[in-house]
Amino acid sequence: MTLHDSASGMPRPEYPRPDLRRAAWVNLNGTWEFASDDHDRGLAANWQEDGPFGERILVPFPFESTLSGIGEQGIRPVVWYRRTFATMRPRGGERLLLHFGAVDYEATVWLNGALLGRHRGGYTPFSFDVTDVVRDGDNTLVLRAFDPPSTDQPRGKQYWREEPTGIWYARTTGIWQTVWLEPVPPAHIRRLVLTPDLSDGSVQIEVEAEGDTGALSVEATAILFAEPVARVRGGPGEGRLLLRIPRARPWSPESPVLYDLRVSLLAGESPVDRVDSYFGLRKVAVEGRNILLNDRPYYQRLVLDQGYWPDGQYTAPSDDALRADILWARRFGYNGARKHQKIEDPRWLYWADRLGFLVWGEMPSPAIYRFSAEAIADLRDEWLQVLARDYNHPCLITWVPFNESWGIWGVRDRPEVQRAVRDVVALTRRHDPTRLVVDNSGWEHLDTDIADVHSYLRTAEQLHVWWPCFRAGQTYVYDSGHPFFAVGHHYGGQPVIFSEYGGMAMEGYPPPAGKPLQACGIDTRDRYLQRYHDLTRGILDMEDVCGFCFTQLVDVEGEVNGLLTYDRRPKVDPELIATFNQETPAAFPAREVEPVARC
Repeated sequence: MTLHDSASGMPRPEYPRPDLRRAAWVNLNGTWEFASDDHDRGLAANWQEDGPFGERILVPFPFESTLSGIGEQGIRPVVWYRRTFATMRPRGGERLLLHFGAVDYEATVWLNGALLGRHRGGYTPFSFDVTDVVRDGDNTLVLRAFDPPSTDQPRGKQYWREEPTGIWYARTTGIWQTVWLEPVPPAHIRRLVLTPDLSDGSVQIEVEAEGDTGALSVEATAILFAEPVARVRGGPGEGRLLLRIPRARPWSPESPVLYDLRVSLLAGESPVDRVDSYFGLRKVAVEGRNILLNDRPYYQRLVLDQGYWPDGQYTAPSDDALRADILWARRFGYNGARKHQKIEDPRWLYWADRLGFLVWGEMPSPAIYRFSAEAIADLRDEWLQVLARDYNHPCLITWVPFNESWGIWGVRDRPEVQRAVRDVVALTRRHDPTRLVVDNSGWEHLDTDIADVHSYLRTAEQLHVWWPCFRAGQTYVYDSGHPFFAVGHHYGGQPVIFSEYGGMAMEGYPPPAGKPLQACGIDTRDRYLQRYHDLTRGILDMEDVCGFCFTQLVDVEGEVNGLLTYDRRPKVDPELIATFNQETPAAFPAREVEPVARC
């Protein structure tokens, strides 16, 4: 089958699914037709057949962003997209798949007037087999996105009111990740589930396939530095393999060793389908009050990262921009990030794998000061898709389904809310027993592997006055008014991490015009550095704390407490901050601490 497309000037041209790659694919990013449907009349008027598409938009950037070519911040609850592409119908039983990286929030898709289906959830991918609908020559693809300012849907920091303010930012509506076509054989690999076992130097490979695969065998080859190092083949119809790696090398931030992986479906010795992936061998566990990485206590020096850009908003302007954010964080001396209230583009996770960068994956929350069983059901459904999408990334070590009781208001003492949270935590562990789970980041914990705490106290002295009281049984997080554990639940000796602290701004870096300042105080440059060192050293001096997460890496709109400005200019010397971050913690002897590798 021949696919026709012009890649000249293509936005976001890189392959969008890094852990399951094929050589043949076509990027459908670029200029699409666009229309707003503020009164939701398009379905009744059959816009999918011949709608009034009077605007143009550059996909995959949301219309609210300047890179989209529209750049309007108003609420448009319903928007439509249309794109024509040329191809030929698949021959010889070949199939053609249409993929969407992410569309916020509900997507309905037609091809050549035929309804392909719907998807609900703004952060996860979905696909359609369009083989029976596509035709030779021009094909017309139409998408309707429904994204109301609802407080029930998982929206993270996207504000549901007209004008973003404070810690609430501009919305992202519609397509915000790559759209692409992929031809596949009649029998083909749909998904790989890769589970490393560092203790015996192996990786379990589960191959989920489509089509008539009963007579086909699966072969997997691990490759290191372009040389095959291990191979295994299963019998016909066997979809689970155990690949043992001789002299296995572990993955860590200090040595991010990745093995390339080639997986093939074979008819005898003839390849039917082949995909390329990769894996890292690493292990995460808890031992007493320590978190272990590869069986050694590992101090986590994290930074809060919200994944916004001034020109693309949710969508990074380029793959290089995703990579650069991680390099900046590494240069500041961090070995990982808490990706806050956003499920990030898989390319960012790829670079975290490649560069050696730990990640806490956190589900965006519904509106903060309420609880709705329906909202939690929507969150749970999308959370399962997140767990499936990102399972293979070695950088991910912790899952966080809830943050600061947002969307689960009443978890402190309401049995039905506590039950809902425990159900999501149990679901997370059942679908991914290889990673740690933080139930409700910050406070009001119920069932958590890490007892993390958020505190914006302004000095180490304040921290050290509060901390002995906390250790002696004080139940409230000092500066939040929230109990550390919810009613009926108690601290059980879990590892403790200060997963939010800092938050201060610096003179000379005001918020944009019309945006109120959101920060924990304004300091001169010298005072800022002094406070940073004081707070960080104060946490490092706590013997029963095994990590921190500073707020934050990058300014976002009116929230100007980043180490970098919104357009990624450093406010302070990264090497100096790195020196502070790399000081020895009291929790570990000096020999247990490995410096962050510089990239």
